[in-house]
Amino acid sequence: MIKQETTGYMTLKSDAAKIEALLTKQFDALCLSQCPIIEEIIDTQLFGFTKEVDFAKRVRLISDQEGSQLVNELETRINQLYLEIYQTQAQNEVHRN
Repeated sequence: MIKQETTGYMTLKSDAAKIEALLTKQFDALCLSQCPIIEEIIDTQLFGFTKEVDFAKRVRLISDQEGSQLVNELETRINQLYLEIYQTQAQNEVHRN
């Protein structure tokens, strides 16, 4: 039998990975790290994920610590992705000039 706590945590990990994949696709398609659309997508996805995590904590599928860790990990991965895209764009700009 699968524990609800494990299922809840793994579901949230999977959702975080889907958000990261969505943002990667958006960055690849738009190639603009400072685009307002990208900022909206990031804000919307993080807000939705945070609400999902809060719900899981309230119904005791995950602990407060696990919830905070999940949100922090996703924010860190998004920041790393954003930084990589920004650096790539800066390098491309230097090569164009």
